[in-house]
Parts: sequence; structure tokens; C-alpha cells
Amino acid sequence: MRIKSLFAGAVLALGLAAVAPSSAQAQVGFVVQGSYGFDVEALGIGGGVNLGLGSLTEKQGIRLEATFDYFLADDPLNYWEINGNLLKDIPSIANLYVGAGINYANFSYDNDDLCGAFCDALDTSEIGINILGGYRLGSGKAAPFVQARFALGGAEQLYVTGGFRF
Repeated sequence: MRIKSLFAGAVLALGLAAVAPSSAQAQVGFVVQGSYGFDVEALGIGGGVNLGLGSLTEKQGIRLEATFDYFLADDPLNYWEINGNLLKDIPSIANLYVGAGINYANFSYDNDDLCGAFCDALDTSEIGINILGGYRLGSGKAAPFVQARFALGGAEQLYVTGGFRF
């Protein structure tokens, strides 16, 4: 199950890179991140694609970002999620950004010896929305960032994330 989850995230990231606009003005970047989910009480590792939509949106600081995170939750829980967010820089406050988007969360249980058929009933996927804000710690080739994200519906929890955008 874990391999399937990691594979799904990799396919998503590669698919988004493949459909990126071919315009010379569009910018494709990559994200490597670590997160903490306060409800699931677990660390997550992930990555994704960051897409500037051309010169007009780049001047206005608007970009799309799709990420996949796999959380290292206690057994028997397997938890992963895919997020698609629209991010907007706040020009009056250097390096701050806000955003909103969609959250797809998958919860499943592996240990049938522990909970039997009840585990199958608990396996679920949910869709919610994200509200987030963050701070870029620079603008270099591998700019670090920190952000807080709250998922409403779906996973319904607060996340703190840090990582690098390339």
C-alpha cells in the first residue's frame, strides 16, 4: 500500500510537469517538503510541482502548486494526501504569500489482525479545501519556505510545513 501511495504522488508530479505550458514565459519549479499534521500527529514527507502561469501572473505573484505528502503515522494507519493550491504573493509584505485550494486525503489501515473487517470499513478518501499562508526565506535557486495550512472538510486538520522550492 505504501509503494502505491508513493507511486501515485510521483505520477501526479510528473503529469503536472508534462502538461505545463510550453511558453518560454511559464516557469516550472519543484518542491521538497516536510510537514506535521496535528490531528494525525505524524510527520509527512513530500514533494510537488510549482507552476508560474506566464509573465502576467508572475508579475502579480500568482502560481499553482500541486503536492503529494505521505505521513509516517503509527501502524496500522496509512495516510497520504494530494493538494492543489493557488498561491498569491502579498506585494506589500516581502516574501509572504497566501493561498487556497483542494485537499484529497486517503486514510487506510493495513493490519487486519488488529481490527479485522472493521479496518475495511475505516478505509476512506475525503476531499476538502485548503486555506494557507507562508513565508519564503529567500529567493535563490533553492529558496526555503515555511507555511501553515488548514484543511477544511476532508482531512480537517492544521499542518505546519517547511521545505525548499527549486
